[in-house]
Amino acid sequence: MKLANGLILFGIVALSACQTSPDVKKMEKLKADLGVANNNIAQLQKQEAELRQDLAEKTRVNGVLGVEKTSRVQESSELRGQVRVFVQKQIDAYKDFLVRGGLLDYIGGELVLRAKIDEKPLCIVDLANVIPKTGTLTGAGAYFVKPGKFSVKVLRKVDKSLVVIWDSKPLLVTQTGIIRINFPVSVGVEQGDLIGYYLGEGVAVSFDEGTGISRFQSEDLKLGDVISTSSMQGERNHRAYSLGVYGLLN
Repeated sequence: MKLANGLILFGIVALSACQTSPDVKKMEKLKADLGVANNNIAQLQKQEAELRQDLAEKTRVNGVLGVEKTSRVQESSELRGQVRVFVQKQIDAYKDFLVRGGLLDYIGGELVLRAKIDEKPLCIVDLANVIPKTGTLTGAGAYFVKPGKFSVKVLRKVDKSLVVIWDSKPLLVTQTGIIRINFPVSVGVEQGDLIGYYLGEGVAVSFDEGTGISRFQSEDLKLGDVISTSSMQGERNHRAYSLGVYGLLN
C-alpha cells in the first residue's frame, strides 16, 4: 500500500516537472529576447542622440553660412550700387561736358528765337533734319518761349509709313531760352530715322514758316504708333522749329 502511494506521488511530481519545464524555458527565452530588445533600444537611442547632435551642429553651421552669404550678397549689392552710381555720375558729367562744349553732333533747327508761337499741345515731326548716320542720341535742345514738359520720339521709315520706335519720358523745362537736356537713357539711331517732339500743356517753342519741313498734329505719338506724313498737318506751312537732338554719330 505504502509502495503504491509512493509510486503515485513520484508520478505526480514527475508529471508536474514535465509540465512546468517548457514554461520555464519559454520564460527564459522571453527574458533573453527582452534583454536583446533592450540592448537594441539603448543602441538606437544612442544613435538618435548622436544624430540629433550632428543635426544641431549642421544646423548651426548652415546658419553661420547663411549669415555669411547674406552679408557677402549685401556687401556685393552695395558695392555694385555704388559703382553704378559712380559710373552714372561720370557718364552724366561726360554728357554735360560734351553738350556744353559743343562737341556732340546736333541734328535739328537752329536754336534761335523765332517769330511765331503755337501755345496748344502739339506733336511735331521734323522732316528736314534726317539722322545722317548711325549713332547714339544723348539729349535734346530747344529755344523755349514757355517752360513745361516735352518728350522726344524716334521714328523709322517702314515702306511708306513712319513707326515710333522710341519715346522718351517727359522732360521737364523750368526756364526759357536755349535749354539742353540729357536723356535719362541714351538711344541708338540709324541713318534715315526722323525725330518727333511732343510739346505738352504749357510748354511752347517758337517757329518760322517758309523755311522748314515739319508736320504736326494735336495728338501725341506713342511707342509703336504708325503714321503717314500725309495724315498730318503742315504740308503748306513749311514750319521750322527751334528744336533738335544731340548725340554721337559714326
